[in-house]
Amino acid sequence: MTEIDWAGLLDREDVEGLWNGLFQLVSRHPAVRPLHFATDGAAVTSQAEINADLTQELFLELFQKQRFDYYLNNNYKSVEIENELARIEIPNLVGARLRKRYPESFRMARRVSALLKTSKRFRRFGVDEFSETKKPGRRGRPAIAATPPAQQPVALAIELDDDFDDDAADESPKHENGSARKNGNGTHRRQRMVNQVFGLREWPRSKALGDSGHFSEMTKTVAMRKRETRLVGRSGSSQLILSNPDLEQLIVDVLKAIDSPADVRTLRQLALAKIPLQDYNVASLDEEINTGTNGTTMRREARDTRETPEGVLLIDERDEMVASMATDFLSSLRRAVNNNDRRYSRLVMTLWHCYYDPDGPSQLEIAKLLGVSDSLVSDNRRLIEHELKKLPLSLEEGAVFSEALHRLVAQPN
Repeated sequence: MTEIDWAGLLDREDVEGLWNGLFQLVSRHPAVRPLHFATDGAAVTSQAEINADLTQELFLELFQKQRFDYYLNNNYKSVEIENELARIEIPNLVGARLRKRYPESFRMARRVSALLKTSKRFRRFGVDEFSETKKPGRRGRPAIAATPPAQQPVALAIELDDDFDDDAADESPKHENGSARKNGNGTHRRQRMVNQVFGLREWPRSKALGDSGHFSEMTKTVAMRKRETRLVGRSGSSQLILSNPDLEQLIVDVLKAIDSPADVRTLRQLALAKIPLQDYNVASLDEEINTGTNGTTMRREARDTRETPEGVLLIDERDEMVASMATDFLSSLRRAVNNNDRRYSRLVMTLWHCYYDPDGPSQLEIAKLLGVSDSLVSDNRRLIEHELKKLPLSLEEGAVFSEALHRLVAQPN
C-alpha cells in the first residue's frame, strides 16, 4: 500500500506536497541508481541534488502532459497513481536521460540484453530450478538458483556502478511451464532483467557461479573489438559500432573466459569494456578532481599554447638563421649578374617594386621607373624566382625570410 495520498494531494492541489512525494518516490526508486554514478560531477555535488534535479524534471513533464488532471478526472486511486509513476514515468525519464548522455553505451547495452534473450547460443539459468529439490544420492552441488532467494550467493546480487537500467519494466520471469516465479508467501515475485543470470546453452544447468570480483581480470584475454564505422539508423547518422554476429561472438568469448554464468548487468559491463565506444564527457574547468586517497584535489587547466623558454630560444635561433639566408640570397643575385653593380642595382629595384612596393605598379610601370625595357624586367623576375626556388624554406620560415629580405631591399628606397 502506498504511503503517499496522491489522490488527496491532487484533490487539494497541493503542489508542494506533490513535489515532495515525487522526490520521495524518486529517491528510493531502483532505476535512479545509475544516475548516482553517471552524472557529471561538475553539474551536481550530492546524491540529493541528483534526485532533486530529476524530481523537478519529472514534475514539469507530468504537468506538461496534463497527467495530474488526467488522474484527478478519472478518479485514479493513490495506488494506481504510484504504480504508473514508479513503473512507467520514472523509468522512461531515467532511460531518456541516459540515452541522451550515453547514447552509444545505452544502445549497446540494450543490444546485449536483446541478444541474451533471443540468441540460441545463450540460455537463462535459475528459471525452473526453484521448484526442484536436491534428489537423494545426487552427486555434486545443487544449482545456485535452487536455493531460496534469501540464501543465494552474493554473486547474484552484485550491483555495478555503470549499470544501465533500461529494462526496469521487463516482465516477470516465468517457469518453462508458463507459471511466474513466486516468493515464500506464494505471491508473484518480479525479477528485473539486469539481475537475471545467463550463460552458454551448452553448459549444464548445474553450472556453478564464479566470483564476479575476478571477472574483469579473467576477460583480459578477450580481444578488443574494432569499431564498425558504417552508418545505420533511420537518419543514417549513427555508426553501427559492432554487428550483431560480432557482438554475439564477443559475449560468447566473455562467457568462455569467465567460465561461469553471470547476470545481465555484469555481462553488459564486461562486453562494453571490449567495444570502442565514444560517449564524450564535457567537464568544467572549475571542477575539482580527487587525485588520491589522501583527499588532495586539483583543478583542470586549459592547455597552455605558449612556447616554453627552450622553444622560444630555438625559434629565435631559427629566425636568425633564416635572416642570414636573406643576405646570402642577395649575394647569390649579385653573383648571377657577375658582380655588375649596375645590373645588380636594377635587379634589386625590380625585386622591390614587384614584391614589396605598396603601390603595386604594373610591369610596364616598373620598366618606365627603371628606364629599361619590359623584357628586361621579365628577365630580372625570372632570375629572382629561379634563385628563390633554390632555398629550402618551410611555410613559417618563408614569412621570416620575406620580412628580413624586405628590410634589406627597402634601404635603397
